[in-house]
Amino acid sequence: MVCGRAWVALVSLAWALVLAWASAGCSSADAVKAAGVVHAYLPVVSGLAQDAMAIAEGLDPANAQLIGQVSVRVQGDLTEMESLSDAYMATPTADTWTRLLAVVDRMVNDADQGLMAALAIKNPQSQMEAKVALSALDAAIHVVDGYLAAARTPMQAKAAAASRTMKVKAVSRAWSEADKDRVAMALGERVDVMVEAASEAGY
Repeated sequence: MVCGRAWVALVSLAWALVLAWASAGCSSADAVKAAGVVHAYLPVVSGLAQDAMAIAEGLDPANAQLIGQVSVRVQGDLTEMESLSDAYMATPTADTWTRLLAVVDRMVNDADQGLMAALAIKNPQSQMEAKVALSALDAAIHVVDGYLAAARTPMQAKAAAASRTMKVKAVSRAWSEADKDRVAMALGERVDVMVEAASEAGY
């Protein structure tokens, strides 16, 4: 589990890069820059996935298995995303970009489903612990999705919306206000505008 000063430093570095990129603006031609920002943010997501796995180990077997499986899938996706974003920054190709977006879409679905599973836990204490970990992980993955969203073509955005198994309006209810702000920043919108726009787009 990532913690202490190292965790604070890691998050601070990632958000410094994110804020610098956001303030410069983004267009559909900025895919390489978006991939670079996401690449810098991936260690934060990985740390949250590890936290979720650690909490899952303390739950009853049925809940632990489900949430643990989500964490394992996300960790695998993160490894693939790191490789793809590295490759895309070095040599941008349409194939690598398509594969990168596919991994993000898969991660969003996995994290959304994990969060919904956490909210369905009947034991109040276990539900609270799982919700804290899974909501932070889910929001972080939506941050990644948000920064890549601006570089998607309209067709890619439509395909992403069609691939989602959950609506952002449903999962965002479980996010903390700070997490909502981070996702909104990634999308360049206020939280209320973000949810309304995502709903209209089918997310």
